[in-house]
Amino acid sequence: SYTKRLFEDPVLLRDKLVEEAQELSEATDPNDVAGELADVLYFAMVRAAKAGVSIDDAVAELDRRTRKVTRRQGDSKAFRISAGDAILGKSNI
Repeated sequence: SYTKRLFEDPVLLRDKLVEEAQELSEATDPNDVAGELADVLYFAMVRAAKAGVSIDDAVAELDRRTRKVTRRQGDSKAFRISAGDAILGKSNI
């Protein structure tokens, strides 16, 4: 199955996560946003399952973060953007 293939190929899984996140960030039509979000969630859940992380674990982390007194500024991480661009074969827009 495709999910099995993703479990066995970490590079493919990483690339699909980056690709689908990029497509979600560019989607404007609500139907397209919903479709791309579904794709991101699927690949994220595969990645989480591979790491032994459940949805409940992610919800608990979100809850923990909401109680945090100090937060980082929230800006994007430039090195992550560059890495994503390299995976997608794109330059910064």
